[in-house]
Amino acid sequence: MMDSAPLSWSPIDWEDPCGGTIRLWPFIPNVVHTGALRRTVGKWDGLAFLLPDDESEIWDEQSEQEKSSPGINRDSIAASGGTLARMMIGMSSIESIQSCRFPDPEPRRLLSAAESPSGTGCRPVFFVEPEDEEWTVWVEDCADEMVRLRHLVRSIFSGRIWKKMLRAEMKNASPPECERDDSKANGLAQASALAAAWWSRSESVLTAELCSRRDSRLASRLRGALGTLYGEQIDGEGTPVLLVPVMQAWMPSIYSALNESPLPEHVGGEKE
Repeated sequence: MMDSAPLSWSPIDWEDPCGGTIRLWPFIPNVVHTGALRRTVGKWDGLAFLLPDDESEIWDEQSEQEKSSPGINRDSIAASGGTLARMMIGMSSIESIQSCRFPDPEPRRLLSAAESPSGTGCRPVFFVEPEDEEWTVWVEDCADEMVRLRHLVRSIFSGRIWKKMLRAEMKNASPPECERDDSKANGLAQASALAAAWWSRSESVLTAELCSRRDSRLASRLRGALGTLYGEQIDGEGTPVLLVPVMQAWMPSIYSALNESPLPEHVGGEKE
């Protein structure tokens, strides 16, 4: 796997040669972003998630679960063991920010903003993870790779690996400059390191080829979603911006995949 890059809090704009802008916006999973961070999103005209189209239904289910039993999703993950549990337990110890929240606060908030008729009105939403034979093959290849003997052996030492990865990501994490409250800024930096360590551990059980196949396919579909948005633009002022919330640690890989300019793959709006 490649060495970890510094974790950025700033969005990255990728200008599509066919027109329009894809704005990759970093977020920390299961963390409520502060107002200062939210304001870095900027103006956008459509929203795309690197997720399957049933994800919003899962968010609705989690919301109902939390209403009936607050903290049930967090406690379930924390009790399950593994790297995700370690991330969740670590985040639960951060007192200066709101973390371990379900459904995932920032993606859910942005979806609500896109669907709201107030302000700029409803905006198109795309869920770009594909559901076809090619993607099924990729998932099966990932499953085959994850059960290889070396990964089973590594799992025996997973606690040691987690600590090593967390130390590395703590060096890459820094407080967001836009957040003036020091306690919140430092809490966000801690959450950033924990999420990045979980992501690095998850990626480490896949080959570089598998990761590249995934990111290239998603980049193609982001370009396709932007093309759909560009074709539907009616105000004629400027070029449309497609906002893409991306886990902070994943964002450099997606940006790199876009820079390879994969051919656009058509994606229609799931909700408009």
